[in-house]
Amino acid sequence: MKISLALLSLALVACASSTIQLPTTTPDVLRTGDSMRAMDTLTDIETVRDIAASGDRVFVATDGGLFVYVDADASRMETPDNDLRAVALTPSGAAYVASATGVVRIDGNTTTPVELPDVGSIVAMRMAGESLFVCGTSGLARGVGETFARFGDGAQCTGLFPTPQGQLWVGTTRGAWWVEDDVVHEHAEGRGLPAGYVRSIVPMPEGQAFALVQDSNESHLAYFDGLRWYGYTIDGFEQPVVGLARGESGDVLLFGQSYAFRVDDASRAQGVRLTPLSRGERLQVLSYRGGEGPARSATEAIPARAASRLAAVPPNHPTIDAPAWVIAPLGPIGSQAYLVRDDGTRAFVADRNRGVVPVDARGPGDALRSRSLVASRDLQLASDARGDTWVVTDDGVVARYERDHLVRVATPEGARAGSIAAASRGIYLASTVQDRPNVVQIHRREGDRWTLVVEKTLFGAAVAAEATDPEAGDSAAVTDTPELLATPMLGVRDDEEIWVALRVRASTESGGRLRGVAVFRGDGPIVYHHRGATAETDGEGALQMPDDFSNIDLDQPEMAWFSTIVGAVRLGNSQAVTFGEARGVRGEVVSDVLVGTQNKIWVAAAEGPGYYFQQTFEFRMPQAVREARPIALTLDGQGRVWAAGPSSLLRYDDGDWAIYGEEQGLPSTGFVDIESDAGGRLWVLCRDRVLVLGAPEAAPPAE
Repeated sequence: MKISLALLSLALVACASSTIQLPTTTPDVLRTGDSMRAMDTLTDIETVRDIAASGDRVFVATDGGLFVYVDADASRMETPDNDLRAVALTPSGAAYVASATGVVRIDGNTTTPVELPDVGSIVAMRMAGESLFVCGTSGLARGVGETFARFGDGAQCTGLFPTPQGQLWVGTTRGAWWVEDDVVHEHAEGRGLPAGYVRSIVPMPEGQAFALVQDSNESHLAYFDGLRWYGYTIDGFEQPVVGLARGESGDVLLFGQSYAFRVDDASRAQGVRLTPLSRGERLQVLSYRGGEGPARSATEAIPARAASRLAAVPPNHPTIDAPAWVIAPLGPIGSQAYLVRDDGTRAFVADRNRGVVPVDARGPGDALRSRSLVASRDLQLASDARGDTWVVTDDGVVARYERDHLVRVATPEGARAGSIAAASRGIYLASTVQDRPNVVQIHRREGDRWTLVVEKTLFGAAVAAEATDPEAGDSAAVTDTPELLATPMLGVRDDEEIWVALRVRASTESGGRLRGVAVFRGDGPIVYHHRGATAETDGEGALQMPDDFSNIDLDQPEMAWFSTIVGAVRLGNSQAVTFGEARGVRGEVVSDVLVGTQNKIWVAAAEGPGYYFQQTFEFRMPQAVREARPIALTLDGQGRVWAAGPSSLLRYDDGDWAIYGEEQGLPSTGFVDIESDAGGRLWVLCRDRVLVLGAPEAAPPAE
């Protein structure tokens, strides 16, 4: 999203003193003739659960592991369980990490389990003074050294917010606690707070605080002046509010889903005034010694609430005597912020599938991204009959695209997903199996679960022979059984005939090498097509083809097409045919193959795109198209061919070519692959991101 901070500031100054009116934003779009496509960027697959920072190191706990960023460079820290819930840092540099299975302390190369009293599912951990506090869905625990004990009464905790002086605010579903040494001061709904569910708190000097609280329908800003609570809203503030954070010099920062704002004292800053809605009585606080409070059943946990809009100003709202606060913008932070944390001077905002954005007094900084969605191969993407789009990452993570973001989906137990494909009966997943050598499983998605369609042990119990490279001058056969490492590509016919690419271990390549394709059905034998294949060793009907290829396309009946460095290879009618220079493929090297409309077979060849039609190849393309050097192809919902080259996208429509590059607003990051989905979107793999081009919409006339 592009927006001018200067325009934003001018709009705030010009608007009425009680209403924020953000300027109209101009979304990133790609115009394609009389239509346009919205452009969005995705980089990360993980959901961020917690963030902690110390100096130049930022620790991000996610459902996919712990990432450590130093100057925006990401590394993954090994943890016993990757489904993380919270992270806390000690002054000495050690990290406490909580997962679904417990808490560990990581100090250098040493990982030590931590024994905790039962506090339910852990929500947050933070250091306050010399103590580590752990809050969960059924209570709070405090640890000094290696000894932990329950602290305070049982409560459903929502967050921990320490002060620089070592005190602590605790958010719960029924109010806030102010922890001062061993004393707990409970601030509850009905005793001053305008709502009970506490999303976040910003500690301020002398026991004061700003809080974002929520009831079942709406959110409120709340300020505690040390004696009483005041409730506020912002008239006309439409977007859901995500949280508050403490910025540099104690600034209070408010975060919506796409903008950051600074809340300040009206006596020293300009902006739109907050509207007071309520004023509590003085010191309506319950105080008691913390000690070891009673436990509370973890089964009573309330799911985290989604962000909601601020309360509306009621008609004929009376004037309320309250401290005056104003709000002013810091700038856009992303498009789908959902979690906010701070380290006392900086805020960190998690933006859905786009990493973590640091925010300080100057505004948003460069995002911290794991780039786990950015594949080192082609995009593994497929759409089912309902229009849902599914992806598989290099790490074997499966996710489904819901509305405008990716949601992680559990894989079958013990399976490591490698590739995905669609057929008439749904989405299919090809996986290897942990601790079961050479086993490949094919699952089909049915409702909310995976159903095993077929499981095969590849290469059998007998020795499988492989012909060696004749150029090496060695005609002897390798007699070792191949070791399956991964299933990087998958094709499925409507009758559930499976075509799966095989990556096997190789002594000369750490990542292994491709060894052709295996073909099978649920109750039938396995046939292997690869270099040197014979019927005796690889099954009846085995055909010879290059081991290494970059795409499978089964959309031509009874045929299978592959893109290889020696041309386009077609398997069918009991024969393998290679279409290289001798058969009209210019440049011979083919990086992608596509079965298009009218039975045209498109290839992305070394000397440009072309298609095979009526037993001949056609390469009469404009010079600009050849110079764009497209390397990947896809077919959109209207039957148009799209191609991705290193620096541009190309579209072929009924004999006409169009080329789109940086001048049309596309990022100049280098395009690697392109795929289409059933929703009309185009997914473009770049070197550092995945670009999603929305379904085409009618474009307004160009100015």
